[in-house]
Amino acid sequence: MALDQWLIFVMVWTLAGIPLGPNALNCIALSAEVGFYRSLWAIKGILIAALCHMTAVILGVSAILLANSELFYAVKLCGAAYLVWMGISIWRKGSEVPTGAELKIVSRIDIVRKAFLISMSNPKAIFSYLAVFSQFLTSGEPLAPQLVVLIPTVLVINATVYVGYCAFGIGFARLLCTVPRRLAFNRSVGAFYIFAGAALAVSGLHSAPARRY
Repeated sequence: MALDQWLIFVMVWTLAGIPLGPNALNCIALSAEVGFYRSLWAIKGILIAALCHMTAVILGVSAILLANSELFYAVKLCGAAYLVWMGISIWRKGSEVPTGAELKIVSRIDIVRKAFLISMSNPKAIFSYLAVFSQFLTSGEPLAPQLVVLIPTVLVINATVYVGYCAFGIGFARLLCTVPRRLAFNRSVGAFYIFAGAALAVSGLHSAPARRY
């Protein structure tokens, strides 16, 4: 891959990853709840999901999924249901205010699993990897050398972006020093997930498979 093409990919992928979404919000909320260092385990789940998405693009699974409207709509509804469930769980969460020595202990496996499921639950990621990642794969050239460059680049950029969001959560932890503030924060995060899940489900209604009578 030429250097100029790689630099363009870095710029495009970084800009695509910065906007606030479910992954970013999860990193911020985790950092505020369990501390910065433990929240970094969420990045492992995000990177595993990224590898799954890239593998799907490389194998053509994403293209098959997008071509099958019924299957894609089913996947979209599953993802929407998970996001709504996450939102309800966070909305109902207590508003206790942990101190530095009383940060909530959450297992690393649970953090990784939650981050992975959030990453995989949004079918829109399929479009991102198919529309951006695949466009920088040059047909007619050996695939392996291209993947050796692109895959580590994606993982490094993703990790850097979400480390930044975890660090951003430290500031939120300082702000959430009272019960009303933490309650408002949990309600806001929960509402975001519920809205994201509902919007994801509604966005697929126009493409839902027509019923035959």
